[in-house]
Parts: sequence; structure tokens; C-alpha cells
Amino acid sequence: MMREEQLAEAFVGLADTLDEGFDPVVLLDRLTGYCVGIVGADTAGIVMATIRGDLRTMAVSAGPAPAELIRTQTEEGPGLDCYETHLPVDARRLHGWADRWPRFTARALEAGYGAAHALPLRVGRQTVGFVSLLLTAPDGLAPGDLRLAQALADVAAVALVHWSPDPARPMDILTHVQAAVAAKATVEMAQGMLAEHGGLDPAHALEALRAYSGRNGNRLTATA
Repeated sequence: MMREEQLAEAFVGLADTLDEGFDPVVLLDRLTGYCVGIVGADTAGIVMATIRGDLRTMAVSAGPAPAELIRTQTEEGPGLDCYETHLPVDARRLHGWADRWPRFTARALEAGYGAAHALPLRVGRQTVGFVSLLLTAPDGLAPGDLRLAQALADVAAVALVHWSPDPARPMDILTHVQAAVAAKATVEMAQGMLAEHGGLDPAHALEALRAYSGRNGNRLTATA
């Protein structure tokens, strides 16, 4: 299977919260699997914060001594730094990070890892955990692969928030679809009024509406 096809399946698999087999545990296991199988990490782990602020390991892929290395990062390591700063952490040559993370670095090197990355698991501007990526070879992942891993993590985090233990009823789905149709009608009406009163063609009227909405930090439908 081509990588593009793998990516298409991955994003659908992470986002399809209406699938009958979808649940949080499966979702996070899928994410670690994609980080290894598509992104190229040797081991991937996911840690999330509880309501009390504690960090808990949620999923770990196969690999040399992976679970212990992921748990260690709840106390020190790239994962904890990532969670606290809300920013990615790249430790491309772990030998150089021994002073900052002595326990994690020693255990990772002993297990055969040479590089580590940590990416924020986030919903909007709120960080709810981190994704740990471990590699046996030094230098780590390429920037493009890290952006891909972050995109997969972002989709999974949003899906996690929107997941419901109760299966969606057909009427619920129709209600959401109708809301989208109504929103489109509202935008088109505002677009037409703006085009007529502003002397604009429809395309430029929509562009102006979007620009105004963005500048004022409002949703397009609310502006319309």
C-alpha cells in the first residue's frame, strides 16, 4: 500500500467517531501504531493528564523496554518538558541530554535508543498530554515526519473529545447535517447582501466576509 493510501486510512481511522468499533482505547492504540508504521518511530507512547493533573500512560507500542521509558517521562524527560511547555521537544542525540534528564537518558540509551521526540497532545490551545516517539538511530525524525505525527495527534485528540459512549442515532446525524445546511444558507445570504451593497462579485464578497470574520475572531456563520 502506498504511503498516501496509508495516510488516508489513518486519518479516517482516527477521526471516525461514529464507527461502531470506535472507543478511546482503540483510538490511542491506533495512534501509536500509525506513529510507528507510517511516521517511522521505533516506539511510540501516549500519556494523558487526569482531572487532578497527574500524568498516566494510555498506550504504548511494541519495542525494547518501551513501557518503562514512557512511564519515566511522567517524572522527567522530553515528554514532561513537552507537556509543561506545550511545545514539541526534540532530543536528536540523547547523549547530549544526560544532564537534563539523567534517569530517562540512561535508561533510553541502555535500551538501545539514540533519539527521542515529544509532541503535545492538544485540543485547541489546551494540552491534554503528549506523544512520545523513540528511535534507535540518532538524529531522529525528519521535520516533515514530525509535522505528520503532530497532525495525527491533533486529529486523535479532537476525536477523543467528541467521542461519546452512546452510539449516534440516525436523527442525531440528520440534525448535525441540517445544521450545516442552515449555516451554509446563512453565509450565502450574507454573501449576496454584501455583494449587492458593496458592488462586489460573489467570490470577492465571500472573501471579504471571511477576512472580516478572521480579523474579529468570530466564526464565519456568526459574522454572517
